[in-house]
Amino acid sequence: MNAILGRPRLRPALITALALIALMTPWVIKSSYLLGVLILGLIWLTLNQSWNLVLGVSGVWNFGHLALYAVGGYAGGLFSLHTGLSSWIGLLVGGLAAGAGGVLLAIPSLRLRGIYAALLTFSFAYVIQLVITSDRSGLTGGSFGLTGYHGLAFGTTDATAVAHGYYWTALAVTLVTAAAMLLVTRSPMGLAFVALRENAPLAAARGISPITYQVLSFGISGFFAGLAGALYAYYFGVITPTVMGLGPMTIFVTMMVVGGLGTLSGPFVGTALILAVQTALEDYPQARLIVLGAVLVAMVVIMPRGIVDAVGAINRRIERWVAEGEEAEDEADDRADEPVQTMAGRA
Repeated sequence: MNAILGRPRLRPALITALALIALMTPWVIKSSYLLGVLILGLIWLTLNQSWNLVLGVSGVWNFGHLALYAVGGYAGGLFSLHTGLSSWIGLLVGGLAAGAGGVLLAIPSLRLRGIYAALLTFSFAYVIQLVITSDRSGLTGGSFGLTGYHGLAFGTTDATAVAHGYYWTALAVTLVTAAAMLLVTRSPMGLAFVALRENAPLAAARGISPITYQVLSFGISGFFAGLAGALYAYYFGVITPTVMGLGPMTIFVTMMVVGGLGTLSGPFVGTALILAVQTALEDYPQARLIVLGAVLVAMVVIMPRGIVDAVGAINRRIERWVAEGEEAEDEADDRADEPVQTMAGRA
């Protein structure tokens, strides 16, 4: 899938094949470590898709998205810890809490663009992290994180079955997020997001309300970020303020830039590639951020619009080249037929 002016071009055969491979993966992979990496990758993919909506499609420099991710995780954990209700409901609670946080974050940043919006949203994330870290009441667990809540129930205590349950849950959340992003970008709302990104004054003059659509963008993306955060909290059994630190932010931004901001398939490509790099450098934590930084710089220089856009540009060139060749052959055939038609007319 690729997104051109907010309208993605679907490839049903490819999507179906990838979905079938994803569904069968737990039966093929026997390593619990690799399965855990894939579950974390799916959670990250959900987060990146939601962030891409506001950062790539809507064009708002929102660097407070990880705070919404953390809000979803803490909301889900606190819900399960203090109510005793099903953690499946806690997933929805985490999404709703982060969605509400996204709307609140959108309000002070409505009239800001570019670096000013980035500074405001980054400050929001820092304040949330500082409040949680400084908590002495025991509500959030402070810098040690929130623990003690129960995770998702799959009706079994078998470790392998539970891991498979978390994988399929993460996959379902990822696919639902992808379907939601597809519907949004194909709708008039998605076109309004793109119009505001490309030329906000012109879009406003044509009747598109920047306030309304920016709030919608923050709210929708915040909801799915909260789902990812709650799922992360339930899977690992702990949620800490470090999930919204500068290190994770660097990783996630790199994923989106590598894949391609504003494209539907960009988060998939970027998350897969950077996750592979992360896994390969697991034993070299000091070199990991250096390598990711180098990858980010190289991508900005070589492919500033990401891999998806670069591949799309190559495909479009090939299609034009093939079309030009077919036109040249048609013209040659027409010229070859002209003498025959002329002789027939004389006769």
